[in-house]
Amino acid sequence: MSWLVWRHRRLFTLLLRNRPANVGLPFCNAYRQLSTRSALAACRSPPSAHCLAISATGSAPFARSLATAAHHPSSLIGQPTPMSHPDLLKEGEITPGITRLEYEQRRVNLVQAMVEGSVAVVAGFSLRYATSGIFHPFHQNTDLFYLTGFNEPDAALVIEKNAKHKNGFHSILFVRPKDPRNEVWDGPRCGLDAAISFFGADEAQPITTLPAYLASLLSGARPATEVYTDVPLTSNPNNPTFSSSPTGATAQQLQHAASPPAQPSWTPFASPPPQPSTSTLSLSKLLSKSAPPPRALHPLIAGLRAVKSDAEIAVMRDAGRITGRAFVEAMQASRPGVAEYELYAAVEYGVRRRGADGLAYVPVVAAGENALTLHYVMNKMRARDGDLVLVDAGGEYGGYASDVTRTWPVSGKFAKPQRELYEAVLRIQKECIKRCTESANVSLEDLQRLTVELARSECQRLFSRRVTGGELNVLYPHHVGHWLGLDVHDTPSVSRQTKLRRGHVVTIEPGLYIPNTPNYPAEYRGLGIRIEDDVAVGGTVATVLSVEAPKEVVDIEAACEGWVSPPRN
Repeated sequence: MSWLVWRHRRLFTLLLRNRPANVGLPFCNAYRQLSTRSALAACRSPPSAHCLAISATGSAPFARSLATAAHHPSSLIGQPTPMSHPDLLKEGEITPGITRLEYEQRRVNLVQAMVEGSVAVVAGFSLRYATSGIFHPFHQNTDLFYLTGFNEPDAALVIEKNAKHKNGFHSILFVRPKDPRNEVWDGPRCGLDAAISFFGADEAQPITTLPAYLASLLSGARPATEVYTDVPLTSNPNNPTFSSSPTGATAQQLQHAASPPAQPSWTPFASPPPQPSTSTLSLSKLLSKSAPPPRALHPLIAGLRAVKSDAEIAVMRDAGRITGRAFVEAMQASRPGVAEYELYAAVEYGVRRRGADGLAYVPVVAAGENALTLHYVMNKMRARDGDLVLVDAGGEYGGYASDVTRTWPVSGKFAKPQRELYEAVLRIQKECIKRCTESANVSLEDLQRLTVELARSECQRLFSRRVTGGELNVLYPHHVGHWLGLDVHDTPSVSRQTKLRRGHVVTIEPGLYIPNTPNYPAEYRGLGIRIEDDVAVGGTVATVLSVEAPKEVVDIEAACEGWVSPPRN
């Protein structure tokens, strides 16, 4: 690097550090252009990747600032970008596989479902703390993530639909401003500039100004005709007038296999008391006084989220691929005496080393009769010789969840009764997957009825006797599937009676769980088997996104014997 280039970059860094807080990066445009021209002139042929990055950035202010900053910490934001993580993101992407253009189109689609003059308020989540100073990994409100790709705590999106605005609406992203002192401890933040230039918001404001902004909006000369939001209007979770769920769904809609409703961790700037010290206004109180009363936002967004784009399905295919390959490695690690937590660790390591954000949920690793407990998550037992182990786990990649279940023998070979019961469940699953097409004109509820019918037939054949409906509720106590996407149990307010259409992604997960009682043949007692795949609904053909997780008996046994070696990526 020439002395002149170094001098220009050093001067630009000092200007950037000492600029007024209310001045954006573009104030250095003239200097930036000089620095960029000098840097390009100093590049040799062939130019380095960094020089190519500078020359390719065009006029986008955020891209220019990142290039000119030359990997200085001030060039980073609170999540990967194509400049900081070119191995994870391609040019134009905000999150893996999803471009800024697609996020903008999602906001346009939401606006089209809103009434003229209305406002949508989408609050993000805060960090959750396990104890003083020790926080859990952050997970964003998936509605906010769906509309923006923004993945930092304490943020909110406000969308005003009004014909006076360009494109008919105006989006404001409320975020934490840059704060060098706190960023020393917590890492870089997006700040206001990148909220506009990288995430594509029309305007950006500090999150602390959100309550005051909404106060002026709701009580101004031209108040909003409607307010759409899922921010709770009361700290009482049983409030009958408005859901405190982040999804706007009822508890009954949220339940799946005994799953209770989620408890969100809203940003405090959109929460009931206690109030944040930076504001004397309560967003929930402001919204509760608006006329007419606020309407739940999630039903509008859920309808959009339920139908995945080709790009979303490609990302979910990556999540399924990552998970499937991790399952192969867990099968290879199986042996009599293996601990459930060892297989847990094998799956988690397998998805993380392939680029997943981590596991999408706490996995079930259930050896032997532990598989009879649907949500067994203690994961501390050692498997005995002759046991089956049921593993329900999935990696999260680019924000999208996978959800896969496999059952296999820790010894590497199915015993004859185990194989008989396993293949019965596999036949049921295959019949359901075949019908996951738009042309089949079925719903998840239709597939549940089919599963019950097939399960009864398989059990009666295996047990050589009649199986009653009440008994079948014990042998098969859960639903065959649910929607899948940014959440494991995605868009729960979308009814399972909805006909499947191209773009839907669902799980298909039949199972049979035989109690260890004299009512059942001895060879089947205590066996629990579930097989689950992630399935993209097609026009005439379904696509199994988790196909790389072995499920044919011969493939499982081959994987357990180490005859299959999945790629490391």
